[in-house]
Amino acid sequence: MADGTNGGFVNVTYGRLYFSLSALCDLLEHSPDWWVRYDLTKMHRQTDPLGAADRNNFRFTDADFNIDDYDQIWFFGARQNVNDSQRLSDAELAIVARWMDEKRGGVFAVGDHADLGASLCGRIPRVSTMRKWSPAQSPPNATGPNRHDTLIKGHDNFYNFNDESDDIPMKVRVRRYPLWPTSAFQRRWAPHPVLCGKKGVIDVLPDHPHEGEVIEPTNATATFGFGSYVNKPEYPEVNGHREMPQIIAWARVQGDHTNGLGGQPGTDRNKGAANAKEFGAVGAYDGHEANVGRVVVDSTWHHWMDVNLIGRPRTGDPIDPVPDDDPKAFGFEYTPQGREAYGRIKEYFLNVAKWLAAPAKQNCMFKRATWGIVIRYPLAEQLNPKLPLWELGSYARDAIGRRASLCTLYSWILPHFPEWRQVLPKDVRLVPDPTQELVTPSWEAFEAYVLGGATRKMLEFAYTLGEKGGEADERQVADAMAEGMKLGAESFSKDLQKSQEASRQYFDIAARGAGVRVTAATFLDEHR
Repeated sequence: MADGTNGGFVNVTYGRLYFSLSALCDLLEHSPDWWVRYDLTKMHRQTDPLGAADRNNFRFTDADFNIDDYDQIWFFGARQNVNDSQRLSDAELAIVARWMDEKRGGVFAVGDHADLGASLCGRIPRVSTMRKWSPAQSPPNATGPNRHDTLIKGHDNFYNFNDESDDIPMKVRVRRYPLWPTSAFQRRWAPHPVLCGKKGVIDVLPDHPHEGEVIEPTNATATFGFGSYVNKPEYPEVNGHREMPQIIAWARVQGDHTNGLGGQPGTDRNKGAANAKEFGAVGAYDGHEANVGRVVVDSTWHHWMDVNLIGRPRTGDPIDPVPDDDPKAFGFEYTPQGREAYGRIKEYFLNVAKWLAAPAKQNCMFKRATWGIVIRYPLAEQLNPKLPLWELGSYARDAIGRRASLCTLYSWILPHFPEWRQVLPKDVRLVPDPTQELVTPSWEAFEAYVLGGATRKMLEFAYTLGEKGGEADERQVADAMAEGMKLGAESFSKDLQKSQEASRQYFDIAARGAGVRVTAATFLDEHR
């Protein structure tokens, strides 16, 4: 959903203008992932200036609208003022909040500098406290030295406003989450699943001269209410645990902006001096831990808009025009380096869409991803169900990892085995205590068994299906998936016991070694 001012400059469109989302929509509508399809309904709160919305003047209270038909809502807010006359009404917010809580609907919300976006997003539960929306929260301004200017110098070594449309992204710092060590003395980490790519960490985003700010809420026990939906916890507590939002990426204002008038390298031709700082760029709330919907917020919709991705519009740019053949009319697509960065940014977009899905949809994606590797080339011709489970799991992990990150696999499997949360590392800064880690199994080993079990049962089902010449039934695939995961978990437990028995010889060796007497004479040459 988008909003804006009819007839004004700041009005979001699903077409191709300055504030446009056509590249994002095209990406989602043609997702490269075989296990998920996105059906978009493009809503506009007012009127799309290019007539590209599916519905204009939309309200959640419209008689022909049923929110339960949707799994996620993405809010791109452009209008200012949390008290705006066209903001979401209490009746609409009651519908959205109930859907977030009861249907576990996922929400993405974003604005820009100052209070841009407050009208649409500033009162949505959880969203309202995960980002600065209103003047009361002191959001960063569009101008002045305290603005959140993330521009990286263009190829001409100047700061220009239209550098936001070149092929150079900004680097972001990502939050580190601990992984199980493969050695007792090893530190390992991964980013949040939203910023976890097929080839590693997604640590680049488009730059922009004035962004908003993502924050972490300070009142964990706050409540909210709209209409008849009242006295609801902002962040519910479940089994003694209250999940809270986190900043998962930070952007940085470069320290070499000046008040120069241009003409010399290092000067800023548009906005002048800016104070170096770091600020929250992406935030996430895992509502599934609290039996509600997940939320992602971003510091600016410019990370998602055409002007920052595929270049400034060819039909004219009222802010900082460039010729139609200028590199900044093409954005990241102008160079191989830009296309590589854009590919990683698009992974971020797709990760948000996958991660926001409700638990039932997560399980469906997991099932389809696993079934897909079984029936697709080349694994369909390479895998034998008689291979060891851990080997099948390794093949499956590699195949799925070519399209989905390993963080996605982790987030798919862990909810089915919550007992592991008791032993998984919780702080990436701590080296595990070797007295506890020397002989313990790793999560990755367990994951390989579970994934291998699912792959084996699906392979067996696929071969049987092929012999009979039938078509796969969703329930039969789900049965194979469930049976396989159970097989993997049980096999891991049995093999772990065997491993412990086999390890006794090492305990004996260690005990005998501890009894060896080493004296100073060992190191002295007393035969002279």
